[in-house]
Amino acid sequence: MKLCFKDVQENGKRKSFLPDSQPTHDDLKRSTPELMTVTTIELLFLLKFARAERSSIYGQRNVFIKALKTGNTDFKEGEQYTFGEYEYWTRKCFVLENLIRERIGYVPAKLTESYLQSLADRMIESTKKDMVIQQPRPINS
Repeated sequence: MKLCFKDVQENGKRKSFLPDSQPTHDDLKRSTPELMTVTTIELLFLLKFARAERSSIYGQRNVFIKALKTGNTDFKEGEQYTFGEYEYWTRKCFVLENLIRERIGYVPAKLTESYLQSLADRMIESTKKDMVIQQPRPINS
């Protein structure tokens, strides 16, 4: 069995799975192989960002569609552009959801700040309990 140096812990301490910093929108531009290397909580934050981007684009696209339905063809290019962007963000969501599902077995329907904070708190709490085997007590007969 091979271990990375960063995975080796000493004195019964547990490895922390919290990242050093919270991911940013720029991290959404990472390729799938790069995304596969980040922590699960980072993937959850990135999915929250990607869903927000997709929702925003969807709203913009609807404006163009409504304008086109009135017979105004000036917005055809805008509708096509926003469809491409919507498709991009939907695919990015699919990638992130699949990576998350692979790790935790499901995809959270809603990613609220309280959900993410609760998860981070549980991760911090789980590192506090050291891995220690108690020595046996003497048996008196």
